[in-house]
Amino acid sequence: MSFINTKAGEIGVKVVYFGPALAGKSTNIRTIHRKTRPALRGRLDEIAGVEPMLSFDFAPDTLPRIADRYRVRLHLVTVSGPVLSPVSRKLVLKGVDAVVFVADTQEEGGELVRFEDNVESMQQLLTLLDDLGVDSAVMPMVLQYNKRDLVEGPALRLPESAHSHPIVLSTLEALDEAINPNGLPTIQAVATQGVGVMDTLRVVVKDLLEPLRAEYEGSGDRYPIAAGSSGGWPRV
Repeated sequence: MSFINTKAGEIGVKVVYFGPALAGKSTNIRTIHRKTRPALRGRLDEIAGVEPMLSFDFAPDTLPRIADRYRVRLHLVTVSGPVLSPVSRKLVLKGVDAVVFVADTQEEGGELVRFEDNVESMQQLLTLLDDLGVDSAVMPMVLQYNKRDLVEGPALRLPESAHSHPIVLSTLEALDEAINPNGLPTIQAVATQGVGVMDTLRVVVKDLLEPLRAEYEGSGDRYPIAAGSSGGWPRV
């Protein structure tokens, strides 16, 4: 849930990176932090534990001001590691304004373990949002299909020295059918190389700005806005 910091002249929004363990959620956040200019970002906070939490905030100077006065500060957060309890996931989703779902699209040995992990994690996300009273149908959400290091196909391999079993990519069609029946925006990524990371952020921020404008600019004289204001994206 967005909030106004009138002293700082900012509207804070929370973007949660959600998905199965080892899908690349933390890699996304670390990459964004590294690519954001130090003057615009806060520190990268890590809370250790069996379910570590990673977060940081930043205020992109290329985004339009809301109501002609408030800049947008993004708070990115994720819980990494295996899901031992839904409690930590539910806690991190509390007050969420937008979600990036990071799917692991590689399989090792031809067994669809990661594919099923993606399905289970998406089901958990929708259940937790419902428990929190959040309508997932209107929540700004982007799906990132991560680890697209290879071209799709049943017989693709990474070097045998690195993996003892063939690495196979889940097809985009199968992923869409299983976890994206409503046609949410999707981005292919290789987060370890920085590929698709900022594109994912740009798409979710674009979707996030629309409800923010509706909320704060549709409030009459309290939040006046200049008619000629235009948008922009986080600069890296």
